[in-house]
Amino acid sequence: MSGRLDVRDAWRAVAALVLALAPVVASAAFTLRTEVDARKIGVEDQVQLTITVEGSGAPDDVDLPPLANLDVVAGPSQSTQVSIVNGRMSQSRSTVYVLQPRAVGKAEVGALRLGDQVAPAIPIEVVAGSARPPQRQRQDPFGMDPFGDPFAEMVGRRRERAAPVRLLVEASPSRTRLRVGEPLVLTYSLYTQTSVTDLQFKDAPQFTGFWVEDLERPQTSPSGEAATVGGESYRRFPILRKLLFPTKAGTLTIPAATFRIGLARQGFFDSGGAVERATQPLTITVEPLPDAAGFSGAVGRFRASASLDRDVVPLGEAVTLRFRVEGTGNLKWIERGPEVVAKGARVFPPQAKSDLRTTAEGISGSRTWEFVVVPETSGTIEVPALSFSYFDPSAGKIVTAETTPLALRVEGGTVAAGLPSPPSSSRATGALPLRSELDLHPAGAFSVSGRALALAAGLALLLHAGLWGAGRLRGGARGGAGRASSPRSVRAALRDIERAGKEATSKEQAAGLVEKALHEAFGGIPDEDESERARAVRALLDDARFVRYAPQLGDYTDKVEDLAARAAEAVRRWA
Repeated sequence: MSGRLDVRDAWRAVAALVLALAPVVASAAFTLRTEVDARKIGVEDQVQLTITVEGSGAPDDVDLPPLANLDVVAGPSQSTQVSIVNGRMSQSRSTVYVLQPRAVGKAEVGALRLGDQVAPAIPIEVVAGSARPPQRQRQDPFGMDPFGDPFAEMVGRRRERAAPVRLLVEASPSRTRLRVGEPLVLTYSLYTQTSVTDLQFKDAPQFTGFWVEDLERPQTSPSGEAATVGGESYRRFPILRKLLFPTKAGTLTIPAATFRIGLARQGFFDSGGAVERATQPLTITVEPLPDAAGFSGAVGRFRASASLDRDVVPLGEAVTLRFRVEGTGNLKWIERGPEVVAKGARVFPPQAKSDLRTTAEGISGSRTWEFVVVPETSGTIEVPALSFSYFDPSAGKIVTAETTPLALRVEGGTVAAGLPSPPSSSRATGALPLRSELDLHPAGAFSVSGRALALAAGLALLLHAGLWGAGRLRGGARGGAGRASSPRSVRAALRDIERAGKEATSKEQAAGLVEKALHEAFGGIPDEDESERARAVRALLDDARFVRYAPQLGDYTDKVEDLAARAAEAVRRWA
């Protein structure tokens, strides 16, 4: 959240400043050309490639054209020429590379396309040695340059008699007193009575103590607007705007920014020139924000809402809870979403998505936190009301926006089968039931009498009790460390894990295979088991459930491969 610009920020500010002088036109109109300073060079020589875009509407970035038998040894260096002549603005932007041939023979700078403009390819001949003529050294034993400009002294005398150049630059804030986190608009403007050919920062502006956002360049007439300063008439050109958010209370200073301004030629004996102008330092008074529990640091006007992507879900499946905050203010500052606790469900950490745009009023749009909620029991689960606190400058106080509680009905699973609900636990243990294991047989697939059904249920319970007792005996023999795995079950688990990493068609299928493999290899892990083995298996199960139920917001290939590799290592080590 540093407010200080680095070198790259300074160059971006310079580029934005110069481009701000481009005329506002109804449609983009620009021309493209590429040129080299020699078509025949030696293998020891270098050649300069210049890419020039003239006019407005061109993209900011221009790619390097394809090169044959040439390497880039320097560049790119960029320069922008802006001219204000007779009250009209024009601009051109040049990008320069220095190229070195690789070998004797043919070389080429390939064709370059930018929008609907195409610059043709440039062939270059490379010969042995050097083809550049030696540079003539100018020596002046008499204190004179025989190759100099014979009119230099005359031009100098004319300039001494010329009227002073009337140019001003100004930095004006939209306000000088505000709260921490409130925005102010800082506008840099040029006031001129003469034609200008170039405009650059000599010293880039510094914004220590502020969060800085770029605003769109001001839309103004190509001829500027009339202004009067100190009784003198000027043409005013707004050239750069910044949106500043103070990050601390107190008296903050925006120091002076120095511009180097190129001047147009005024006659035959005038080669133009350059002058420097600086803005005045600015003092901004920043008041602190009130302190309150749960205050997020947001400043502006916001509203909050919450929703579930489904109101009814089978046990074993996940739902997505979306908590959305929208409005205008410093919403980009807010990183953490609310704490969500839903009894009877596991809530995974959220993923945040933003839809924001920067305007003179602040940062507008929305920020959404998406939570994956996995029910762990049947019945109705309530997602409690979620709150978002922010400072409202118009009200002068902290305001809390609160959502309404949400109800989620969970169906199926053990409750649907008539068995008791699993006890709720703050930590999930073992593997979650796979979706295929939770699907009930459709009604009418077969029919049995009530007596037969009761008999089957009784036999199933007896069989279940026998298996449970055998498992307990084996578990007791191992000191409560979990059941032993047969070599066959270990091999099956490793096959499932390999399929998850290589053959699964979705993240859900891959995570399900890993869960199944861990269940086969380790069975249930008691809550009281805090061994390294137990902690590792529980962590793998948590990761598998996250991958399985997380919303599809990107590519999970790397996450699945990492999960499969760690699961295979755990099975080989401990199963």
